[in-house]
Formats: sequence, structure tokens, C-alpha cells
Amino acid sequence: MLRALCFVMLLGLASTPRAHGVDMLVFLNPGLFDQAPDGRITGPGGDMIYRIAAVSGVEVRIQVLPPARVMQTLVQQVGACVAGVPRLPDNESRLRWLGTLSSSSLMLYGRLDEKRRVNGVEDLRRASIVVQRSSLPASWLRERGLPMQEVRDTVTALRMLQARRVDYWLVNELVAQRTFRALGGELPARPLHSLGQIVTHLACHRDTAPADLERLRTAVEQLRRDGELVDFGVRP
Repeated sequence: MLRALCFVMLLGLASTPRAHGVDMLVFLNPGLFDQAPDGRITGPGGDMIYRIAAVSGVEVRIQVLPPARVMQTLVQQVGACVAGVPRLPDNESRLRWLGTLSSSSLMLYGRLDEKRRVNGVEDLRRASIVVQRSSLPASWLRERGLPMQEVRDTVTALRMLQARRVDYWLVNELVAQRTFRALGGELPARPLHSLGQIVTHLACHRDTAPADLERLRTAVEQLRRDGELVDFGVRP
């Protein structure tokens, strides 16, 4: 009788998926992902991650990394996830895609006194452009053979533009707006031309536990339906 009972219990355990938890990789970006003195990730991006964790019930361990290491770690480390990954051909098959988190413009900014007009790529051939290192804007410029200067964060990029060290700043408009708010809310740069859309997703290493992936996917969908992603450009 005892042996039979143990067998039934083992069957029950085997049939119930258990969450293993994920490592949510984050790089700091002023106004979007900030870090409090106690180490806690704050800002709208941090709040979104905590909501995904709460709604999904998956244990989410936040790991702060330099931007250049985030994508490398994401494709190499089982259980790694990133909130805000663009779906590109070179990473499509290497990751699990769990839902859209943001939709914004790929925006070219100039100084407030900028008089030149930009209508497309050809107008940028001889321009100096600053971008955040290892970002989609950087990839966009590289694919088109356009010169760029890469820096570690959006504040540095903005300061270079204001100091006239570059002509333009190419950035995810959503990220730029969050940076402006973090710096006091005034518009310190002028949006000149949208060069396309940037849609980002929650993505995880392809071999992450299926039970965790499904819970995370369901959570992102629930946040979208409930209107919690509207501030990130995603409509219910």
C-alpha cells in the first residue's frame, strides 16, 4: 500500500511542471532602467520586469550587465531572458519569443538649432552620428554602411550631440523620451526624421524550461490585454 501511494505521488510530481526561474539580463539606461543604492532596478523598465514576474509566478533573478554582453549572454546562457529585444534575422532562430513589449520609432535627433533637413539614408552619408553601443540603431547604421560613433548610454550620446561633437543622434524614440524625463523633462534635442519602427520583445534562451516560457508568454499577453504596456506603445 505504501509503495503504491509513493508511486502515485511521484506521478503527480512528474505531471506538474515546476518553474526553474530565469535570469533577466538588464543594462542600465537612464530613465528606463536605473539602479537604486540598494541594488534594486528601478524605472519604467524595472517596473515592467517586476510585473512580468508577479503575473507569471516565475522566479526572476535580475542580472545587470554591460550592453555589449547582454546579447552574447542571452544566446549562451540557458535560462537567460531580456526584456526589449528586436526580432532580427540573426537572432530569430536562436531565441524563444514570448511577446511584444514595446513599439516605437527609430528617430534621428539633431540639436535644437539644427537647420539641415534629413529625408532619408542618403542625407546621412557624410554625417557623424552617435548611437548606443550594441543597439538596434547601431546595427541599422552598420547594415547600411553609415559611419557612427558608439557610446555606452543614451545620456553620453545626448551630451555629445549638445556639445556639437556629432551631427545627429539615432535612437529608439521611446528610450530617448525616457532619457529626457530623467534629465528634467525639457526637450534638449529636436526630432528630425523617423527612419522606421522598432518593435521589441521578451526573449529567452531557446533551451529555457518550457514551463517557465509558457508562464512568461501568458503574463506578457495578460499585461497587453490589461493595457499595462500602453506607455511602451503596445495597445490592448
